Formats: sequence, C-alpha cells, structure tokens
Amino acid sequence: MELMEPVSVVAALLKEPEFLMVAIKEIKFNSAIKLFIVEAGGTETETPPAGTPHWGSGTTYPAVYVREGGAGELKALQVKVEWRQVGCSGSAKLKGRSPTDKIVIEGSFNISGNQGTADVSCEFTKRPNVVANYGRGVSLTWTVECAGRTATATGGNTVALYFVDAKPKPISWSYKAHYLKVVDWATSWAAGVQGKAKVLAAVWDQFSTGSAARVPHVTGFSYWKTGAPVQDLTTLLQPDGGAKEKGWSCRAIAHLFMECLALHGIQCLEVIPENGPATKMFLVHNWSIEPKPVPNWESKPGYYFAGSWVDSAKPPLATAVPTSLKRLSNAGVTKHALRIDMAKRPGVPAQGQLRAPLGFQNHWIVQVDNALYDTSYGLRHQNDMTAYAATSLAGWLIGYLNDSYMSGMGSLAKKKSSLAWVSERISSHSLVRNDGSSN
Repeated sequence: MELMEPVSVVAALLKEPEFLMVAIKEIKFNSAIKLFIVEAGGTETETPPAGTPHWGSGTTYPAVYVREGGAGELKALQVKVEWRQVGCSGSAKLKGRSPTDKIVIEGSFNISGNQGTADVSCEFTKRPNVVANYGRGVSLTWTVECAGRTATATGGNTVALYFVDAKPKPISWSYKAHYLKVVDWATSWAAGVQGKAKVLAAVWDQFSTGSAARVPHVTGFSYWKTGAPVQDLTTLLQPDGGAKEKGWSCRAIAHLFMECLALHGIQCLEVIPENGPATKMFLVHNWSIEPKPVPNWESKPGYYFAGSWVDSAKPPLATAVPTSLKRLSNAGVTKHALRIDMAKRPGVPAQGQLRAPLGFQNHWIVQVDNALYDTSYGLRHQNDMTAYAATSLAGWLIGYLNDSYMSGMGSLAKKKSSLAWVSERISSHSLVRNDGSSN
C-alpha cells in the first residue's frame, strides 16, 4: 500500500484546478413603463430603442420602476450572464447589490459546461421605499454563487434608474407617455417621500410658494416671456423648441404638472376656464378696484375704466399710456378727462415671471380630487368656478374705446393710437368651465 501513495499524490497534482469566472453582458429592465425623449424637430423617440438592452449596448439607458410598496409595482428584469468554469457546475444564484443595499436584484440559473451564457430572469428583491432618482447612475456589484464558490462578475456596474411612487397613469392626450425629462424632474422634486399626499405636495411645491408662483422657476422657463409662448409639452421639452426664448404658457405649465402627477400614479384633470360671449377677457390679479365705479359713463354706472394700453413686446405684453378721452354727460357735454378706477398694480408673479400678462380669454388649471391648482400663478382653490374667480380674478374686460396719446417730447411728439379698456367687476359675469383631458 505504501507503494501506491505516490501515484495518488501525482494524480492529485495533475487534477485541473476548480475556478469560476462570470461577466454581465446585458441588462434589460422590464418594468412595462415606456420612456420617450423629444429630439430636435419634435420627434418623440422611445428609449431604449425596441430590443436594445438598458445596459450592454455601449450606451446606458434609464428605466423607471415603482418604489418598494408602491401600488402596481413590477419587479422583473433580465440579465445575460457569461461564464467560464471548471468544477463549478450546477444551480447558481445571481445577485446584484448597490453599495448601501438599497437596491438588491436576484435570480437563479444553471451552469453547465466549461463556458456558456444564460438569460437570467431576475427581480428586485429590494428597492427604495420612497421616490428616488438614480438617473445619473447607481453602481451595482454582481456576484454568482455556485458549487460553494462566489465569483464577482465584471460588467453591469452602473445603471440608470428612477423609482416613482405608484404605477404611472396613462395620458389621454396626443403626447407620448412618459418623457425622460419629466421623469427626471418629477422624481427629483419628490425624492425621499412616499404616498399620494406627500408626493403631490412635493411636486406642487415646485410651482407654488404657498401664496404665489415660483420666480425664478427651477426649469428656467419664464411665463409668457413673449406674445407667442410655447403651448404644448413636446415643444417645451425639445432642444430647439425655443421655450427659453419664448417662455411657456398656462397650458404648457398645466400639462407639465399633470404629467409629473401621472408619472406617480396620481389622477388629475385639466380644467379650462373661459370668458363668456359678453366679455372680451378676464383680468388677473393684481388690480386696484374702486369700491364703486367713478361715473366716467353716467349711463353705465357699473362700468370701470381700466386705463389705456398699447401692445408691447415685453411682459406684461401691454404698456399703459395716458388717456385723451373725456367724460361725457347724458346730454353729450364734454366734461373732465376719464379717471382710471381699475388700475393695474405691478408684479403679478407667475412661473418664472414677475410681470405676467394682464388678462386672458382662457386659462389652463388642474383639478386633483376636489381642489383646483392654478399652476401658472401657484395658487390652490376649492373646486368651484365662482370661488375660483372671486379669489383669482379682478374683473372683466367688456369692450374697447379708441383712444390716443402723445409719444415723444417737444417737436418730436407724435399722436399715436391706443385702446381704452372698459371693464366690470368679476361678479358681473360667470366663468365658463370646460374640462379637458385626464389621466
């Protein structure tokens, strides 16, 4: 027997050493939440393109999932693993972890043969339990356990992920859903909170100080910066859409707010208040209004004079000028100059804008549950048009009178045309409510 022992030693020395090496080749996140980017020219492109992995194509594409415990959560993803091994075949466990274990991904597969690949069906076994933004990337360490060995994988180390509060709602207008830029904003603004009430409050906080709109606005956009601001969400988001130069409208602001809420699974409805056929425009705050109209027009004791105006290229898109009109008695006798009794005060804060336009023919606001959110002016109201008008508007423009004023000094002064605004108190007419799209 002693003569056989050297043979056993030699056999042991000749035995091929056991080893296991693994690499992550691709990661496909299967949250069922599609993302779109808006390119120059307005093209809406799905990201990643169909069939392209989120990691492994040379470009890292982001994915959106519902937070841990959020309604409608989906956890699935697929990871392609490549291995080389000797003596380590059998059932294997794949695990990916973030540095603080806020994100854990796990899946099982089988290793057989000295080398090969497997598409491993995985799921998140742990995710943040609050809204989170890892759009700039979160690192993952991947390991494979098999036959008593644990190998650290190469590849798949940095992924881009966003975690929303609940399964996103679809958008019922013509936009694609959902846009990457809005996802980035909506998860940054609500990062660290959970639940409908707190998420709604966090997003609304980006549009309201509690008593006024945000100036400047975090997006960098200015409300009605010109007479032709951006009206739709896709133009607002496209690189060459001109929103920085033109400004954004009440409609664009409302739609951005709605998509932020829809992304977090919050139901909302666009509401469009409009002036009726008897009026030209409703006037927004801040106007100083005499308790009782000055008798500029004796036959119309309820009429106010809201000044004389000319169009301007700068906010508030109208410039006040002196009036040349005179008050007339019922007999037509010329009296004193018209006296302004509905005067515009400076500084109506709207999103990114301290000098918003004086009034509108229509407006876009948002209903959530039983409240109305005026996203342009940062004010929350009860869900009632009369109450909304009483707290948000100053009066009605009901007509114009041709007026004139002198522009320039001395011999260079020229007579120019203007329009005198005839107005009534807001209680004189009713807003028309039109409900638009919901999610």
